[in-house]
Amino acid sequence: MLFLLNNPQVQQELKLTEEQRDKVSALSEQLREKFRGLGQELRGLSPEEREKRVQAVNEEVEKELAKVLKKEQLQRLRQIALQVEGLAALARPEIAKQVGLTEGQQKQIREILREANEKRRALFQQGPPADRQAMFREMQKIREWVDEQIGKLLTEQQKKKWQELIGEPFKLEFRPFGGPRGQ
Repeated sequence: MLFLLNNPQVQQELKLTEEQRDKVSALSEQLREKFRGLGQELRGLSPEEREKRVQAVNEEVEKELAKVLKKEQLQRLRQIALQVEGLAALARPEIAKQVGLTEGQQKQIREILREANEKRRALFQQGPPADRQAMFREMQKIREWVDEQIGKLLTEQQKKKWQELIGEPFKLEFRPFGGPRGQ
């Protein structure tokens, strides 16, 4: 969520004050330093341990953000984060529980995400992309495929609950792989 807070669009959506923006910037730097070796640490863990460690980090980040943001701002940030993550967020136990997924649905979602990861891996095994925009579009297609496949698994009640979790739509403009804005 912290990376989202550094985005000017998100800051505007949350109506951050100048003081909050300064605190978010300082917090970002502080947490970046604290979690510098996290990627390496996670590689050595089992999937279950990795999930627990990531959840602990996320909880710590949220705790720190709660000191900077108003309750409504933090809630909206959570909604935006879920929108950015898409239906893949349903693989997280706490989100799956809120939506009311069955164990069978959760298993199917894990399989869809495994398949999506294989597709992404295949893209990157082709070597550095000559056309970064094309690579970004391919990644977007995979994301859309994931959302479509997971969406097919949900009941109407679960879809309604998901909509409640993500709130009002927010269009976040990403810069694909460091390319110029507006492309």
